[in-house]
Amino acid sequence: MKEQKINKNLKIYRRADKNTAYYYAAIKSSTQKNKYYRLSTNETNARKATAVAKRMELDIHRKETVGAIVNEKTFSFIAKQYAIHVQHRIEKGFAKKIEAEYVRCVEDKFVPFFGNYLFTALNQHHVEEYASQRKKQISRTRQQTEQAAWNALQKFAVNNNYSNKQIDFIKVAVSEAKQRLDFTRQQQQTIRRALEKKKSTISKRAKTNELSELLRDYYYLLLHSAIRVGYEFMRVRYTSFEYKSVSELDKSQQQFFAEVGMSEYLVCHLRSGETKTSKSRTVIIRTNSQAFENALLSIASRTQHSADIYEKHLSKNKLKTYPQKVACLKELFATCDEYVLRLRSDENVNDLSDAEQQKRMTRLSENTSKAFNQLLKENDLYEDAVGNKRSLYSIRHTYATELLEQTSNLVLVAEQIGNSTLVLDKFYNKARATTKADAFVGVAEQIAYDAKSTKSETKSAIERMRALLKEMEGDL
Repeated sequence: MKEQKINKNLKIYRRADKNTAYYYAAIKSSTQKNKYYRLSTNETNARKATAVAKRMELDIHRKETVGAIVNEKTFSFIAKQYAIHVQHRIEKGFAKKIEAEYVRCVEDKFVPFFGNYLFTALNQHHVEEYASQRKKQISRTRQQTEQAAWNALQKFAVNNNYSNKQIDFIKVAVSEAKQRLDFTRQQQQTIRRALEKKKSTISKRAKTNELSELLRDYYYLLLHSAIRVGYEFMRVRYTSFEYKSVSELDKSQQQFFAEVGMSEYLVCHLRSGETKTSKSRTVIIRTNSQAFENALLSIASRTQHSADIYEKHLSKNKLKTYPQKVACLKELFATCDEYVLRLRSDENVNDLSDAEQQKRMTRLSENTSKAFNQLLKENDLYEDAVGNKRSLYSIRHTYATELLEQTSNLVLVAEQIGNSTLVLDKFYNKARATTKADAFVGVAEQIAYDAKSTKSETKSAIERMRALLKEMEGDL
């Protein structure tokens, strides 16, 4: 790099790493320590480049004196620098998990609209235009994410002297939060049949076949656990599971989760930083039907490393009995540190970088969700009568609903779901009409008992309550 020093705050040079004959100016900031502005003079002659550089120096120092922005950059340029900044913070362990979501929001939502604007030229009117171009209302959660991402980008721009002001994000009307739909027993049967049919249908595309066989197992894993769809389940490994003694549970948990005569129960340890809330939690798995364990073995039978352990046990005893299956799973849990959710062709997954691993998980999560939505559409289960939609996440609500139908212990269920009892009651509590009727009948019985009513009065109160609930059943 050929360099010529003009004064203590200015030098010109030619860049050896660029195929250009132009001189660049390096101008030291008069207000920020160790800050240099590097700009092309667009001159190939040293004397002319020096003259241009001096004018640049005066202009920059004048702008710094009055607090003006020295370098005008486009929104897309600053968004790119922000993404690099967040990635460095993530690699060093400084960033929160949500910051990666902010970057995705900036890149997917803001850059397509604001990308070509000069950042300093943005004003409140532009933000209003962005908000008004939406075709439908967004959820409150999405609005909060967009607002947080916008504020983070604005703060980054000010801190790095790309802007000297912050523009407020526009709050718009959001859609009302609704109870997400779940699946009835009959609908679950329809889904099971559809999944088996899809798995047995051979496609010309190998990836489609792999996705179909994984989707079937993924469905059973979700239906019998409170592990969240997507990122949370994508991070689960075989080593996340453990069989524990039933005697360690309290009486309410023994009654709720344990089969009569069972001495062990299955749990999944979700690690800190790998859950939606970033807090670790232990989830108890429902194993009464063995569907969850069979799904684990099914995936293990066709994926790298885990298949070796599976084949060893299969050749030994054909894995016909439940104890034989448990023995195979225990070895998987103890020795196979592989992610559970993998396609048949996914090999050496643990050797991928964090960025490549994230891309793989995101792609797999999106593909399984799309495939399940398509299956629901094909079986007329995607929407209800008023247009509310079901998705892969509806399986989680099915799990929560079935637990709530079996126990009144909201705290116990909330611990498994990983939500507060308030959120659980607001969004997950969809007990069936018959269950609600029984609950109301119980209330009527208690009222009658407390009032020391006669048997005939109690019977009359119960009959009136049942008649009332029958009329209300359609609304429930």
